[in-house]
Amino acid sequence: MKKFIVLILCVLLISFFTRCGKKDESAHPQAKVEKGESRQPGKKDGKPKAGKEEKKDEEIDIDKLDIPDRMKQAIKSGRIPKDKVKERVKAFLEMQKSGTNFPAVKVERVQRRKINAFLVLNGVVEPERKVEVYSRLSAYVKNIVKEEGDFVKKNDVLALLDDTEIRISYRQAQIQLEQAKLTLTDEETNYQRSQELKKTEMISEQDYQLSHATYNKAKLDYQTKLENFKDLELQLSYAKIKSPVEGYVTERLMEVGSRVNANQHIYTVEDFSPLLVRVYVPTADIVNLKTEMEAHVVTDVLKGMVFEGKVKLINPRIDVQSGTVKVTVEVFDGTRKLKPGMFVETRIIVSNKPDALVVPRKSIVYDQNQPFVFMFNFQGMEVSKHSIKTGISEGDYIEVEEGLNEGDRIVTVGVEGLKDQMKVRVVR
Repeated sequence: MKKFIVLILCVLLISFFTRCGKKDESAHPQAKVEKGESRQPGKKDGKPKAGKEEKKDEEIDIDKLDIPDRMKQAIKSGRIPKDKVKERVKAFLEMQKSGTNFPAVKVERVQRRKINAFLVLNGVVEPERKVEVYSRLSAYVKNIVKEEGDFVKKNDVLALLDDTEIRISYRQAQIQLEQAKLTLTDEETNYQRSQELKKTEMISEQDYQLSHATYNKAKLDYQTKLENFKDLELQLSYAKIKSPVEGYVTERLMEVGSRVNANQHIYTVEDFSPLLVRVYVPTADIVNLKTEMEAHVVTDVLKGMVFEGKVKLINPRIDVQSGTVKVTVEVFDGTRKLKPGMFVETRIIVSNKPDALVVPRKSIVYDQNQPFVFMFNFQGMEVSKHSIKTGISEGDYIEVEEGLNEGDRIVTVGVEGLKDQMKVRVVR
């Protein structure tokens, strides 16, 4: 009986504590987890478990970013560290956004290239040779063969004169020459026979001397007729007016049917290969000149064309009145477009640098005659004023002797109004 009562009391106590435990669990939900209920892996108190790998940063597509190509290259090459890429890109975009009112500039790198120093002089194109052709006969003009502007070679026929009278005299002289030749042949035979007879004393001395005299007279008469024939033959050739040189006909001073006199100027032929330009160089510059120096010749008439030449002659005498020296430049023109009489600009190369450090002329500003350029700072998006020392110039480029290095970035467009340490906006 006592055992039964004890058993009932134990059951009641267990039931009481069981009800109390359920109340505690409902009041504290986390207690259920603490009593052995399974947890989600990697979580603690509903949060990711500490010590595990966090989600990696998303990779940036550099090519799709709206940044300059130079900045893209700097990122790809590693000049901008990976951990600084987002910061730099963000700073650049913010600066571009806030710097819309900054001066717009164009930036280029300082480079090396060939550059020449020229001595620039003006002159007039002249032919290599100018030859005046004269008539050697007094005759009427029969035919004009070459006109002004025609190209002729040496001994080409320019015109024909009427040779009727000369040809008649020429034929008569030819007949007389043939008769004199026959007479000479006969008298030579007679003289040889007389010599043989004289040896055997079958002819008198008087007959021998007469035969000898007759032979000499026939020989002299033949020689006279021959010279007359040659003279008429030469005059007949003069009826063909020929060019003494190769070149262009620049003047024709006679007409068909007109009569020209001996020693009358009838044609002018000029040799255009090569052409010459005579320039007058100041005494201070003549010391830098030498023969065979290269030269470039340009003219406003033929824009865009540059003709090659060289210094051919340097006059050893200085003109007292002008203080200059005459220099002859030889010009070669295979196109035959450069003409005598054209006003040209001659640039004689007095200095040649094949690997000079150069900048565009438009990038240079002057402050009290001191040249400066604006260097561009890519990180700060600002410019700084740098003093330079310039050398020779050619066209749009000027040599930089001091102050810059190859690859430096300088402002080439938009330098007007810039100041030192000024923020700028780079345009592509």
